[in-house]
Amino acid sequence: MNHIWITRGPRQTPAATLKPACLALISALLAWPVAAAAKNGTTLAQVEFSDQFFPRSGEKAIDLSRFARGNPVPSGSYRVDLYVNGGWIGRTEVGFKDAAGSGIATPCVTAALLMQMGVDMTRLTPSAAALLSNADGSTCIGIADVIAEAGAEYDSSELRLDLSIPQAMLRRSARGYVSPELWDSGVTAAFVGYNFNTYRLGAGATSSQQSYLGLNGGVNLGNWYLRHTASVVKQDQQPLRYSSIATYAQTGLPAIGSQLTLGQTFTSGRLFDSFALTGVQLASDPRMLPDSQSGYAPVVRGVARTNAKVRITQNGNILYETTVAPGPFEINDLYPTGYGGDLNVMITEADGSVQSYAVPYAALAELLRPGSWRYSLSTGQTRNAGWLKQIPVLQGTLEHGISNDLTLSGGVQLASGYAAAVAGAAVNTPIGAVAADTTYSRASFSGGHMRSGQSTRVTYSKQLHELGTNFSLAAYRYSSRGYLTLNDAGMLQDNLARGGAANEPQQRRNSLLFNISQTLGEKRGTLSAVGTTENYWNRPGSTTTFQLSYSNSLGPASYNLSARRQKDVLSGAVSTQFSIGLSIPLGREIHSPSLYASAFRGNGGTSLQSSLSGTAGEQSQFSYGVSANRDGSGVTSQSVNGQYRTSVADFAGSYGRGNGTSQMSASISGGLVAHPGGVTLSQSLGDTIAVVEARDAAGAELPNTNGVAIDRRGYAVVPYLTAYRVNEIGIDPKGLSTDVELKSTSQQIVPRAGAVVMVKFDTVTGRSAVIDVTQADGQPLPFGATIHNEQGTELGLAGQAGRVFVRGIADSGELTAKWGNTPDAQCSFSYRFAPRATNAKGVGFDTASAACRTKAGTVVRNKGMRTLSEAGTVPVTRAE
Repeated sequence: MNHIWITRGPRQTPAATLKPACLALISALLAWPVAAAAKNGTTLAQVEFSDQFFPRSGEKAIDLSRFARGNPVPSGSYRVDLYVNGGWIGRTEVGFKDAAGSGIATPCVTAALLMQMGVDMTRLTPSAAALLSNADGSTCIGIADVIAEAGAEYDSSELRLDLSIPQAMLRRSARGYVSPELWDSGVTAAFVGYNFNTYRLGAGATSSQQSYLGLNGGVNLGNWYLRHTASVVKQDQQPLRYSSIATYAQTGLPAIGSQLTLGQTFTSGRLFDSFALTGVQLASDPRMLPDSQSGYAPVVRGVARTNAKVRITQNGNILYETTVAPGPFEINDLYPTGYGGDLNVMITEADGSVQSYAVPYAALAELLRPGSWRYSLSTGQTRNAGWLKQIPVLQGTLEHGISNDLTLSGGVQLASGYAAAVAGAAVNTPIGAVAADTTYSRASFSGGHMRSGQSTRVTYSKQLHELGTNFSLAAYRYSSRGYLTLNDAGMLQDNLARGGAANEPQQRRNSLLFNISQTLGEKRGTLSAVGTTENYWNRPGSTTTFQLSYSNSLGPASYNLSARRQKDVLSGAVSTQFSIGLSIPLGREIHSPSLYASAFRGNGGTSLQSSLSGTAGEQSQFSYGVSANRDGSGVTSQSVNGQYRTSVADFAGSYGRGNGTSQMSASISGGLVAHPGGVTLSQSLGDTIAVVEARDAAGAELPNTNGVAIDRRGYAVVPYLTAYRVNEIGIDPKGLSTDVELKSTSQQIVPRAGAVVMVKFDTVTGRSAVIDVTQADGQPLPFGATIHNEQGTELGLAGQAGRVFVRGIADSGELTAKWGNTPDAQCSFSYRFAPRATNAKGVGFDTASAACRTKAGTVVRNKGMRTLSEAGTVPVTRAE
């Protein structure tokens, strides 16, 4: 990487952020006319620019020919981030060669690289195809040699190669598509995530305590991931209890877009009720699909008379815009947009005429895109800790999107003495999305007992944007008296095996759920209603809950009102409750606390609550809260809580007291990852994680990762990555030692689900120094002269007044300055610094003055060596 030191005088403070400035200025000034001509499709004759435009030392000429065509790149092979039309393709090796007479290395393409970039090889001209097939290792083929109007731009500071390729030359793929070739299976690793909480309650002279530890561990070997989830509970006067929740091995099958799972796990519950299973599952994984193919969105079809612009909007927001050729067109890669709102399609023809129409869009989980499939196949035996005997089971489900308006689904469930089948459909209509399915079950038990029946479910969703109404979910289910789920049948069979009666478990008869919200207009707030009701076949009465809420804001403050009415199925008691809440921010700064006050009125009287909460820290890593309460009988209580988030764990605690009782709790959650580089502590772990390696970069923070930072060994764990998607991992160099340089500050990875991916950031560690260099005649080095170490590696460029900035040098050595190819256009100078104490590393830049002599010169003299430190007390060292 090139480094330039810019100064206005001998006492300027180093400004590392300006190090590319000179190179960029030279490149821009010299390359601008050529770049402008290329943009306009014009080829200009080769031109030269006088070096008189730049500062000079005496009468010596400066060789600037390498900048005549922009940022020069030495020939070689570079591992770069490859982008095509702004989209990341992956990280790959690309060769750069110096074409004859060009004076600058350019990227070379191969047939394999073009296919990786998504180029449709069948659309290449015969001459371009022949050029690729006849190429050997000594030939450099530029992107413009095989694809007209294509171009390349390389950023050496970011190791990023951007290629511009006409869309017509690329293979058609859905938006958000990431090639499976880029999916990273990760490294061999092991990890465990934990969540520990202990709670103590005291009342007078008595007290009780309960502790809980949740564990989520795993081992990754190649493409196979072993997982184990468990909990440990300890209560007073009871033994320690360990419960295994799930233990399984899983691997992805990209060829069929599925996951294969072996062991103890749970079924999905999409069509049948979920149950614990020990066995094998094969199920499609929608996460492997591109963003524009996962979830439901309708296909938009139309006909254009001319080369037309198609714009698709929803609720006034532009979702998609493209240009289509005359004739029928189809847009099938819209991103899902929640519960929807009709799509408005506007086709603007070349003559300015416009045609528009609406496509109904209301989403339900049961709706799939046209042509898409979702399936699952599970076999094994049930896993219920309370049953005397587990039963073998086989379950299969299949869903298929027929069209924009219809999705069909079905499945079977077979077990010992039990069978069930389900069939359903989801329909997208102008008045909303409706899904319905019916499940039939038949179960036989010992003693000749038999049960059979059916259950029907209907769900509805619709958003009326014009009215501000959103039916986010409305569901109704009716089950006949003899209908049993697999869990119900297993419980009944277990009851008979224990000598009990053949009585059905509590069997639901009717259930209804609805959730409606209504926007009342600008600054008028939102009104919402939520209700549930259900009853059972084998017991009288019903459980009903209804809540009506209103929320709005007044300036920075917000408030809410609610009324709730509930009827209990067992006691038949009816209760009515009212509440009001007010939240007020106490300031406009980012860490200003908020005050919340509420009043609650119910059968037990009126209770009041007030609380104050806020955050602190540069990344809001500390949060706190205090509260006071008064219940309906006049009893008061107070409590305080706090949470602190670190790079290696989250800590939390609380304390409260009132009415002769006290409560205390403490918790810690985090994780531990064993990887090829060692063992690293982390915050709570998700399913898919990355281990970042950046040697000697201790303390560097990872943006957008809730306070994660590189530890003293050079590692950090980034949790909660998104599987099968491009994840950007960045490092903020702020606060790093001045003797450590990151070669790059951002990388992109595409992890498989469950992977532990290693992300290595290369660093350059060594002495950083600013040296004022003069030549034999006392003049400073020419502006733009390159500085090389003893191995010939370029370290930087000379700035104004002969000042150079170099990084990664030893305590002593010799550097060479070059401003041309002749012997009299280069010189060498020695330097020597006093060894730096370990605890003083990175406190500032070393500075020195040096005399530069040609190869035939005499003694090289360094004078006035000194070190800038924050304390400013480092003594001057002289070397002859």
